[in-house]
Amino acid sequence: GADTIEIKKFFSYDLETYLKRAEIIRSANIYNNIAIAVCPKQIKSILLAAQAADELLNITGIQASFVFVKIKDEVFISGRSLGDINVQVILETLGGGGHITMAGAKLEYVTIDEALSKLKDAIKKYVKESEK
Repeated sequence: GADTIEIKKFFSYDLETYLKRAEIIRSANIYNNIAIAVCPKQIKSILLAAQAADELLNITGIQASFVFVKIKDEVFISGRSLGDINVQVILETLGGGGHITMAGAKLEYVTIDEALSKLKDAIKKYVKESEK
């Protein structure tokens, strides 16, 4: 009985927000059904990073996603999953937390490249332990 037009209006975004989110998604690389994206330097929004992580799960074959955003001396990571990959466990190894399908982490005084390396190591460890 829900009014689908009203719901669509409620969840709509302005064009600038939509384009920024699309720019983040465009940066994604896929590793073993996991999408990893980095916000461009001019985008400094944890909310946009989280929205992009959610949106990446709509792509066929993507089981989990991680989106990075650097704000001053901190790198924030938003992790999302469809449930088969536990993003909470992965991000806990980086000092973060959350839930099996939605988690986050904050790394201080690291570059994006260093943070990416740490995440990839955490994913490799998670995959190795999952195979046992």
